[in-house]
Amino acid sequence: MARDLRKMGFKDVKILKGGLGAWTNAGLPIETRTDISPVGIEMYKALIGTS
Repeated sequence: MARDLRKMGFKDVKILKGGLGAWTNAGLPIETRTDISPVGIEMYKALIGTS
């Protein structure tokens, strides 16, 4: 996923060991947005395995 994001032009991409679940389990902040771009929505769908 990180490689794909870099190919799409994102420059500050990091791999998060344990994923988002590890982040939230550690009590770290999550920022939510209602104005997600179409690319963001497609990436989210790919991550959760829906079409």
